Amino acid sequence: MAFECPACGDPKLEISFSLELLPQGDDDEITLETLKCAGCGFYGVAVYRESRHGSLSSESWRHQGYPVDDETLERLYEALLLCPKPRDRRCNCPTHVAFAQQNWVNPVHVGIDTAQRFEMRLVT
Repeated sequence: MAFECPACGDPKLEISFSLELLPQGDDDEITLETLKCAGCGFYGVAVYRESRHGSLSSESWRHQGYPVDDETLERLYEALLLCPKPRDRRCNCPTHVAFAQQNWVNPVHVGIDTAQRFEMRLVT
């Protein structure tokens, strides 16, 4: 599965790592993802958020990406790689505990420039 890269436009942007987080606010699912473009070498992070409140017709989701600088990406990788169970949202490792307390609707807290947000566009 590949997405459109915001830097080069090629359908070569891939999710390299995912961390499932506990639900918060209106979100029933939250996943933090690291991104890499196999074409141009772009790096970034994405946040997938899904809400299933109300009827089936009110289900909604957002999948937004953000470019990050090398230092921010390195700090995120260091934290993510410490987690023994990234797909277990109930994991009690320090990474899950710290990241579960963050605001993923507007993730400026980890050094992400939200002004450069882009929609994750799946290319089939």
